[in-house]
Amino acid sequence: MTNKAIALAFDELANLMELHEEDDFRVKSYRNAYISLRKFDQPLAEMTDLDIKNIKGVGNAISTKIRELVDSGHIANLDKYREKTPPGVQEMLKINGFGPKKVGLVWRELGIETIGELWYACHENRLVEVKGFSLKTQEDLLRKLDYYQKSQGKLHLDVADELTNFVCARVGKMLPGAYIAPVGDVRRRCPIVNQVEVLVGYNGEIYAIFNDETMILEREEGRKFQVTLEDGSTVYIHQCFTEEFGSKLFRLTGSEAFVKTFADTNAGIEFRGLRSEEEIFQKAKATFVVPELREMAHPVLPAPGKSLIEQHQLTGVLHVHTTASDGLHSLREMCSYACELGYSYIGITDHSQAAFYANGLKADRLQQQWDEIDALNAEMAPFRILKGIESDILNDGSLDYPDAILDKFDFIIASVHSNLRMNIEKATERIVRAIQHPRTTILGHPTGRLLLSREGYPLDWDAVFEACQKHGVAIELNAHPYRLDIDYTLIPQALSYGIPISINPDAHSLSGLEVVRYGVGVARKGGLTADMCFNTMLPKDWKKPA
Repeated sequence: MTNKAIALAFDELANLMELHEEDDFRVKSYRNAYISLRKFDQPLAEMTDLDIKNIKGVGNAISTKIRELVDSGHIANLDKYREKTPPGVQEMLKINGFGPKKVGLVWRELGIETIGELWYACHENRLVEVKGFSLKTQEDLLRKLDYYQKSQGKLHLDVADELTNFVCARVGKMLPGAYIAPVGDVRRRCPIVNQVEVLVGYNGEIYAIFNDETMILEREEGRKFQVTLEDGSTVYIHQCFTEEFGSKLFRLTGSEAFVKTFADTNAGIEFRGLRSEEEIFQKAKATFVVPELREMAHPVLPAPGKSLIEQHQLTGVLHVHTTASDGLHSLREMCSYACELGYSYIGITDHSQAAFYANGLKADRLQQQWDEIDALNAEMAPFRILKGIESDILNDGSLDYPDAILDKFDFIIASVHSNLRMNIEKATERIVRAIQHPRTTILGHPTGRLLLSREGYPLDWDAVFEACQKHGVAIELNAHPYRLDIDYTLIPQALSYGIPISINPDAHSLSGLEVVRYGVGVARKGGLTADMCFNTMLPKDWKKPA
């Protein structure tokens, strides 16, 4: 066992003990041991107990633990603290600059137990309510979380997009005339990206793009280059000749199953050396398959006369939070920006009163918001502001607020935010009861998942879809890259029940309104067409069963 591994064990023990608010003296002694041992040159595993005791910062108790670790690979006391600390909380301790005291605060006061929940709490501005946190602290933590997430391999779609766009722009600047496109998971709009890949069509050497620390060439295999960016992210660049760009783009975009099935179906046809993808489908006498649908071996294409949803077809934006609950911008600011983006209406859905952690609105504050909406509607017409709410689905499936208040909203998004650890029976019963409420308009982020962080609760989807169909409730595709919930694989089944999908940003800031593009990409992946998208319709066309 290396000195570094031994030192890190004491660092971990100190962090866990501080997290659990143990004696400061013992925590400090383990911290000092870490500092001393990590710099020590002589292999500790080869030293006698007496020699170890004589190291600065190491006494009898620590020497005993070193011997225990060297001989058994464990420290019993460390194992004890690991066992009583959720794995996700232990992971938070690995974030540089986010110490045990702050981790303990968000764990105990907000119930946050994973990196993803922490990131989303920052996104919802929940940390600023905790003593010791400010908006600046929260923003700094967000940056650290982004870096940490990027270093873990798999990426959320928005982060992968940023990396892809950076690489494409840099390559385009340095190789004028090159053909450049994202491929793989990013181009297929996968909710989780395993690796970022870019195809470059260029008839010459491309080593010039690796001439500084912005893009460092780590490994080359044929014409595939593994590159490390300044922030530590890994990107793969594939090179081909410009005249074969279409062939390579096709092969590197589709999943292995899709590409193999297409090749097998069209055996005997030569697809190499084509400049555009369209030529491939023309040679195969096949309907062009958009990149998003090239996931399955046999993709389901839209019915004749229909096409997949496009962002410009969204007429309104729903699921929007303001400073009235946990948003960063005011009602006026959110509405003005939505209008600038070209929408004809916005649905304001601050949190309901049960969401105390998000400054949920009680009845008196609701009336204040409604009065403000009335004034803005008169001022901003014909742009329309809808009076909505994200009503918590309570543990028994009822909606937050009495019916007398619920009846006053223009629309209601019903969402689960608490008691998420449910079995399939409990979760389905709770969701179905909320759907059955006559005022529910949209079922919000239906599984409560946070990608790469928290699995959604299990549901009997046939029961959920049947209830939505019967009661005229739409299902949200929450466009936030951490959610993208409902999963795209369930969209075809929802559509078979005639249930519209609402692509909503769950926006807590002005920039949050723009994440609908991720929802649109994933909706297309699920085969959503414009006529089955809830918010391509105007509010006057929303219909509930009689």
